[in-house]
Amino acid sequence: MAYYTVGDRIRDMRERQKYSQEELSYGICTPSTLSRIENGLQVPGKKILEGLMQRLGIGDGMDVVYLSREELERYELERRLVRSLGREDYEGARQLIQLLEGNLQKAARKDYGVKMVEQYVRFAQVMVRKHEGEKAKQVLKMLLDTIRMTIPEFDGIHVKDRLLTFHEISILNNIGCAYHDMGELWNGVRLLFELKEYIEGHAPGSEEMSVKYPMILQNLSTWMGQEKKFKDALHLCQTGIDYCIEHGKMHIFPMLICNKACALAELGQYDLSRRCFIESIAMLQAMNQQERAEEMRNYAEAHYNIKVKL
Repeated sequence: MAYYTVGDRIRDMRERQKYSQEELSYGICTPSTLSRIENGLQVPGKKILEGLMQRLGIGDGMDVVYLSREELERYELERRLVRSLGREDYEGARQLIQLLEGNLQKAARKDYGVKMVEQYVRFAQVMVRKHEGEKAKQVLKMLLDTIRMTIPEFDGIHVKDRLLTFHEISILNNIGCAYHDMGELWNGVRLLFELKEYIEGHAPGSEEMSVKYPMILQNLSTWMGQEKKFKDALHLCQTGIDYCIEHGKMHIFPMLICNKACALAELGQYDLSRRCFIESIAMLQAMNQQERAEEMRNYAEAHYNIKVKL
């Protein structure tokens, strides 16, 4: 049996995936730091290790470093902030942002690990301001400033030649949504299609990717429907539905079913559409999202004259 240090493992996976040290380390640490890690001369901090492993497509599965009390507190606060944003608990997010900012002020040095936390805090601040009614143009500007903390040359659209962390994928997805909100739909579409292709080529079955991939497909299918590209919308929906079933991820599943129902109705397949609306509404009710279920029921009747009774 082979025994690996963390540096051995990182180097092995990097070389298997044919990435250079410059590509893997970009925005996370310097290539020379990565070289020292790979050669066992430096132990990476939690955030640096996390970022490197995410770019290699396997997530946060190597808890092999010791954390200071300050680092552990920062790590736990960040995890709680991610969950608050996922639940759209913006009041909780505000409180966690303040706690994280206090922790960051105590950080002994502004290394790359701290920089990545600062990036996510800035992203969370933008999401809170968006919820409070910030204009789409300003939201886009702030998000672009945020992603350029780790990808300074990002042109606003193209990500194919860059390795990404999970947080960077979240920020880019929201940049696409900001384009849509500004009326620049095709900029958003191009960016999200690039994210879709990126995820499909970089460990699409990993835990974090399985959360983000259906969300991107749901956004794209919604936008294709708005542009009356209903066959494209239907294909994106089915891809997302199949993925959610395969990986057991149900958080976006009802909305993908709803988008499929809309596309089917627009294509004249009303019986199949009605069945999809029924499934989607039933799932939302089971998930205790009664208000959204009722909105969907009313939408089906108002737009397609499809009456749904459960």
